[in-house]
Amino acid sequence: MQYLYFRLCALCVSVVKNLSESFMDIILEARDLFFAVDGRTIFQGLNLRLGRGETYIILGASGSGKSVLLKILSGLLAVNKGSVEIGGIDLATAPKETLQGLRAKMGFVFQDAALISNMSIFDNVALPLRYHTRLGEPEVQTRVSEKMALFQVDRRYDRSIPARISLGMRKRAALARALVLEPELLFLDEPALGLGVEAKNLIARIFSGYPERNRATILMGTSEWPSGAPAASRIGLLEGGRIVAEGTAQEMQAELEKMEKGDSLPK
Repeated sequence: MQYLYFRLCALCVSVVKNLSESFMDIILEARDLFFAVDGRTIFQGLNLRLGRGETYIILGASGSGKSVLLKILSGLLAVNKGSVEIGGIDLATAPKETLQGLRAKMGFVFQDAALISNMSIFDNVALPLRYHTRLGEPEVQTRVSEKMALFQVDRRYDRSIPARISLGMRKRAALARALVLEPELLFLDEPALGLGVEAKNLIARIFSGYPERNRATILMGTSEWPSGAPAASRIGLLEGGRIVAEGTAQEMQAELEKMEKGDSLPK
């Protein structure tokens, strides 16, 4: 896939120029990120800017570092070099109280759902409300119920622990938890992986209108072409520790199809 860079470099210049004019309200910016673990370099000089209201999809092969990148950009992991800013706040130097305020405006869906194992499904979804707000329990129950209904979480499992329900239902509960605070910034790590077509389409419908309704930004990592790709503002190709190409869904799909046919190799 590395040779896609040669075909798309000219395209990327024009896309980035146009987007810099369209998305002046930058909500997230990563500059010159370097990250290594156990002697293996994961990112080297990675740069990324997201405007408020964008949906950006990071497309990359398994092991390319999508999950690690999402954790870095959300402040869950620190980089060896470089900086990440959210709303102009540097995650590496911000006070603890400032970071806590930022996290109340963020939602994260982990690849494996990452529900708390000894907590019921209902309490998992309610956790952000109970931790970040002072809402009374009746209002908490109302909001949790709304989000569980949105993602069609089976209410028979309200008091079940995660280990007792299917991966698909855990994923739905994790999605409900991520949206329960109506966050301004959403990080989605393979949100539809392992789900059926109907569930994938449901998720695509929900998130396609979310940025406009909430003036929010979505950053999603995936290893397969997502059903919600047409609604994305941009799709970036993660390879070799960098975003090597990006464009609209139509532009990226066309280039990937050419590659599959074998006519994308540079001369």
